[in-house]
Amino acid sequence: MTALVRSALQDGVTTLTLERAEALNALSPPLMVELAQALQAASADARTRAIVLTGAGRAFSAGGDIGWFGEVLAGGSPHAQAEIGRYMEDVGNPLTLAIAECPVPVVAAVNGPCVGGAVGIALAADVVLAARSAYFLVPQVSQLGAVPDLGATWLLSRLLGRSRALGIALLGERIDAAQAEQWGLVWRCIADDAVQAEAQALGQRLGRTSAAALRDTRRLIDAAPARSLELQLADERTAQRQHVAGPFFHDACARFLARASH
Repeated sequence: MTALVRSALQDGVTTLTLERAEALNALSPPLMVELAQALQAASADARTRAIVLTGAGRAFSAGGDIGWFGEVLAGGSPHAQAEIGRYMEDVGNPLTLAIAECPVPVVAAVNGPCVGGAVGIALAADVVLAARSAYFLVPQVSQLGAVPDLGATWLLSRLLGRSRALGIALLGERIDAAQAEQWGLVWRCIADDAVQAEAQALGQRLGRTSAAALRDTRRLIDAAPARSLELQLADERTAQRQHVAGPFFHDACARFLARASH
């Protein structure tokens, strides 16, 4: 059976590529299961310092596999809704969480259209790059009469605020890569032929940082909107006390002092 996700390790960065180019990398349940397994395997590999997530062909992903949904519903089973619910509970939602909580940094290289549920998967990464020809589209409400899923409602509202998140979700209009960068939806919009190399370079750069400090910084930033400044300051203090006692901080200070002495 042909793999639906290709994994390649280079210079400490594992690239996971969605391999359903003929279907614009639509998120079928088997693909999502395979992606979750590949993500777990890569993050458990001591050689992996960072992960890049991208798509084969001209799309990042067309989102949920409408063909699969249609087959489930066309079967006429009274349990069809429950089956779709289980798919989200057992496959889709855990995948978004696995990306957001990955023990190594994740870079999403959005090389083309990023649609529907794929928006949640891409935006769950720590850093998101978008090729200039890429765009983001949330069509569930306007085209399907469903709601955005795989974390898109949470991520869009956090990144953009209520007004823009609702506009994207309700109107189903494309947000091109340049607009996404301007709004702060992605870290950077770059030339199509440079996106993979830039993702690899960012992965290597993130991989050289303290993994513990990166994880705590991610946790602090994600928790901040629901907290008071006083609580956030206290949590920063607790985390900082641990990190300044670690070898990474100690070595960084020693290098600084060595440079300053010359």
